[in-house]
Amino acid sequence: MILFIIIVGYGNRHQWYQLPLIPIFAAFAGAACAFLATKFASRFAKMSLSGLLIISFIFLASVYGRRFYQPSAAPLRDAGLKIKAFSPADALVVASDNGDPTLLYYAERKGWHFLEKDGIYNGEPKDSAQAIVDLEELRKRGASYLVFTSNTAWWLDYYTELSEHVAEVTTVVDATPEFKIYKLNPMPK
Repeated sequence: MILFIIIVGYGNRHQWYQLPLIPIFAAFAGAACAFLATKFASRFAKMSLSGLLIISFIFLASVYGRRFYQPSAAPLRDAGLKIKAFSPADALVVASDNGDPTLLYYAERKGWHFLEKDGIYNGEPKDSAQAIVDLEELRKRGASYLVFTSNTAWWLDYYTELSEHVAEVTTVVDATPEFKIYKLNPMPK
């Protein structure tokens, strides 16, 4: 299972790639519960500990599972649908999306995560220069749209040179509190 997570999940560190570990951990937990059951002779103690275990599982599942039910990808979905509505089918999109493919999926367009290296999301930029180099490389490869969502809009505030560069080489096509879509100017010949 560890090899599955490393090999199949390469380039996509989404927590879903860790799901195959659940049956393994469940089997070990069941064995631990069976072992502990042999240590208690009283039926009342076994029932009390079982109830306490069930309550703790319910509590922990609700606390840790709550974040999975937050609509964190809603800005990505909305931006993707907007791009799909007005861009040509062969448009290439640069998505500042923290490696989440939702935007490209809903846009039904090909493109890249921003920053990317060898087609794989490469994390946040260490500085403006790195982001500008990556953006220019993607422009050379034919990118026509650049998208920042509410999850990554802070890049334009934090990386001031990147913000200035984006203002020079793009035109704002659509802007909402959830996303900002830019049309990339063609590369000079």
